[in-house]
Amino acid sequence: MIYLNNILIYSNNMSKNHQHVKEVLKHLYKASIYAKAEKCKFHSESVEYLEYILSSSGLTMFNDKVKII
Repeated sequence: MIYLNNILIYSNNMSKNHQHVKEVLKHLYKASIYAKAEKCKFHSESVEYLEYILSSSGLTMFNDKVKII
C-alpha cells in the first residue's frame, strides 16, 4: 500500500465531478492505492494546491508568498 497526496480532480459541473471522482477512485482501488478520507476534500469552492489557491475565479498565490516577492 502507498499513500499519494495532491490528487486534484476538476470538473465543470457537479454531475461530471461525481463521475470523475468515481472513476479516479475506481482506478486507485484497482491498483490497491487508497486515500485517507480525513485528508480529502470534496465539493470545495477553493482548494490549496501546491502552494496556490485554485477556485472558479482562477489560480492565485498564497498571500504570504506574494508578500515575500
